[in-house]
Amino acid sequence: MKAPQVNNGSTSEDCACDHDHENEHSHDHNRLSFFQRWLLSVLIVGVLLVLLRPFIAGQMLVRVTSYSANSSYNDAVRICKKIIAIDNENIKAWTSLGYAYMDLSRSDLAIPAFEQVLLLNPEDKGAASFELGQAFYSKDDFTRAIDYFERVRSTGPRASALLEADVLKYRHGTLGFRSLNSMQSLLGMLLDCYRKTGNTARATKVQKEYDYYKNKHSKILF
Repeated sequence: MKAPQVNNGSTSEDCACDHDHENEHSHDHNRLSFFQRWLLSVLIVGVLLVLLRPFIAGQMLVRVTSYSANSSYNDAVRICKKIIAIDNENIKAWTSLGYAYMDLSRSDLAIPAFEQVLLLNPEDKGAASFELGQAFYSKDDFTRAIDYFERVRSTGPRASALLEADVLKYRHGTLGFRSLNSMQSLLGMLLDCYRKTGNTARATKVQKEYDYYKNKHSKILF
């Protein structure tokens, strides 16, 4: 006599479902593990970029200097933009970008770059302020040029030394004697601005200062 089969309530279909569920759970687990590994990799790369950012930017700025020295100004612009992409608050990159645009005779593009320098460093009274003065002077916007030139002069007797040192940080002697008489150039343009705006009193005062720097520079040359 055949023993009766005990039906425990599970069928072959139930077993198949359980098996599929286990596979799905295993697949989800693997997928989660992959996501976690990906997230960890992203975090590690991000931390490394933050830590290495100053070094990377510094090396790229060396290339900018090399390109500028060889008159490859478009390449200098390209590298400056790459630096800014990874470090939007890099004052040296913004200043170098402004200089590259000035060298390309694109004062319209140089102005926003130098203005960004002043936003990042409101106390700037050196290269960026000087170049903004030159840019507006070239556009015959004498009133705004005066504002920036006077900003440089406001440091008093130290103005010339501070300006020359700041300019040399970015020009690295590539301007020849121009790098030695930035203050004389500034005063010459400022004098012209006052004359063209009809301010004879200020023009007379600046004329005396301009003559002093002109004689001083002549003695250096000869």
